[in-house]
Amino acid sequence: MTIAYAIAWITPLAFGSAIVALLQGRLRAGHALAQTAGYGFMLGALACSIGVALLGRIDVARVVPALAPALLALALGGWVWAWLRADTGGIAAQRSRIHPLLWLLLVLLAARAALMIDEILLRPMYPWDAWAAWLMKPKAWMLGGHVDRFVPFAEWLMDAGGTLRTAQAWNYPEMIGRLAVWFSSAWGEWNAGVVGAIWLAVWVALLAGVYGQLRALGLDSSRALVATYALGSLPLINVHVALAGYADLWIATVLAFACLSWMRWLATREWGHLALAALFAISLPMIKLEGGVWLVVFGGSVLYERMPPRLRRIALGAAPLIGAGVIAAYLLRWPVIAPLLDRIGLTADIDLLADHAPDVISATVQGLFAQYNWHLLWFAVALTLVLRFDALRRSPALRVFGLFLVLGCAFLFALFVLTPAGKWAESFTAVNRLSLQIVPSMLAFAALLWRRDAAAQVEPARMADAVPAGP
Repeated sequence: MTIAYAIAWITPLAFGSAIVALLQGRLRAGHALAQTAGYGFMLGALACSIGVALLGRIDVARVVPALAPALLALALGGWVWAWLRADTGGIAAQRSRIHPLLWLLLVLLAARAALMIDEILLRPMYPWDAWAAWLMKPKAWMLGGHVDRFVPFAEWLMDAGGTLRTAQAWNYPEMIGRLAVWFSSAWGEWNAGVVGAIWLAVWVALLAGVYGQLRALGLDSSRALVATYALGSLPLINVHVALAGYADLWIATVLAFACLSWMRWLATREWGHLALAALFAISLPMIKLEGGVWLVVFGGSVLYERMPPRLRRIALGAAPLIGAGVIAAYLLRWPVIAPLLDRIGLTADIDLLADHAPDVISATVQGLFAQYNWHLLWFAVALTLVLRFDALRRSPALRVFGLFLVLGCAFLFALFVLTPAGKWAESFTAVNRLSLQIVPSMLAFAALLWRRDAAAQVEPARMADAVPAGP
């Protein structure tokens, strides 16, 4: 390991965690440190990727030296500022001790990490999308020595300068690819193990961020740890780490972080949490094409929560009509709407959709409930909704969180049934992979329903606002 490679890891963690500390206030507990580190790494990784994009056509050897000093200087300033700021207060997490036997869950997670590290270091880039889409660009950049622009085939064919590249997936978002260049350039050459290690870091960041936020939102230590272990032990999530290269784990992590920061804002009305939620939400389209849809669904849910009751009823009544109108506009090939929906693969071939819909629905149900990809996750979520329905009914924040998840599931259903992606769902190659994008958020939602007093810990700021002010 070189100094440059160590700096490549330190920089995103330091820069991102400084932003989180600035927005959330001082760290006063272990769970806050875990959440800041998890959120910080993801935010810093996104910042490094954006920085690589801003450098333009640069020699790959100069990527880290060009960006790291500025980001580290900003990180130092951010941490000093965060330390000097007054404490912002917030929810006081319940003081609780983890049951001694539950510490074994951390040992089991460490054992899983060791197995995944072994796979990452010994196996080359294996999954189809890894070397055909997401990591094809950074490998080309590293082997060519420059971060060149990818363009359509016709534009590449007419290029006389030789500085453009083309590929079938030329228009895919490049956030992951540019981050792969960040670490590979620091290593000094393209190395599949070096790039694959980023997915393990995302897994660790996901677990740390979810645990810290669940604790901050009022879940006791033992239940938060059980929920974190349940998330970290899901087979398909482990596969996406060990067989690194897909973008779905990134979408899942960023989406979960946005949702949990949103829940923190609903509980405290501290704008720093809403700012964090916005930062993660707007980064979704930079990761994967369907990230734009997730951004719209998330933004709509946030907007719905802010509506007065009367406007909410109007919105709920108008939503089906708007959805039907969008589909009709697509089938009629209206400008703007049709091209946007084309990007996520929607098809206007009604006969083809009708023929495949029953098989797609059957495959989706089997993938979620009958196969071993998710253990008993979806059964556990259903059982939680039954047993803790009263907690859901008494919690306005969790109800709107649940609405977001329902809309997200509707989006996935439409993606399977109304697009050619249904053929991949029928063969079980996409149904679980795309469902992974909502799994961490769904698990966090179910875990929050098991708080000992869910209703009392939700929206204290709004309840306080409802009390008439004294003279």
